[in-house]
Amino acid sequence: MKTEEALSATVEEYLETIYNISMEGELVIGARLAERFQVSAPTVTEMLKRLAKKGYVEMNNKRHVTLTEAGNRAAEAVLRRHRLTERFLVDMLGMQWHQVHEEACRLEHFISGAVEERVVTSLHQPTTCPHGNPIPGLVANARSYLKDQGAVRLSTIPVEAQVKILLISEVVEDEEALILYLHQKGLTPGTLLTVLDQGNGEMTGQPASENVKLLVEDHEVGISKAVAAKIWVVQR
Repeated sequence: MKTEEALSATVEEYLETIYNISMEGELVIGARLAERFQVSAPTVTEMLKRLAKKGYVEMNNKRHVTLTEAGNRAAEAVLRRHRLTERFLVDMLGMQWHQVHEEACRLEHFISGAVEERVVTSLHQPTTCPHGNPIPGLVANARSYLKDQGAVRLSTIPVEAQVKILLISEVVEDEEALILYLHQKGLTPGTLLTVLDQGNGEMTGQPASENVKLLVEDHEVGISKAVAAKIWVVQR
């Protein structure tokens, strides 16, 4: 069996980020990666050149970045460890779902295949992380998961529609304040809700920060349009 190349933590983080942005149907460009990692554009350009040389990414004449098959496999390997670690921290150690992303980021680079297999067995073949994102290798196709589930962004759902939260965007999982905010609002995977208003100007006097109105159980919850775009839902 061919041994997979050991990747640096930085390379793994780039591949993860490109994969996650692409999974949600968005274009990946260097400027977005620079913003994401809070580094200069030349730093990102140099990394992308390294990744392209290793055969993990390709760039077209518009500088859009896509993962090759090798890049997708490498990204899925680290995402599998990351999401399994999150699941372990919640299900076995009792941590809250909004507390585990950073811990998993620290641990994901050091988990062996043997430990990974034991975690899968101990947790009875989990298919998603606590944030609802698919665990590669434990769902039919992690790359097309959103499409396969018929998921759309909450920000696109019409008023009066009833939906269930499928997952929180992996792209913003490292924004601890945002994940805590969703936790406090009760907007977690599996939550049932009804859209009352999409903040498109119908309601006056509403702060833009919470002008999307939702009915969660028996109480009203307000969030911004930007936050609603990070929540993927399916029809109830």
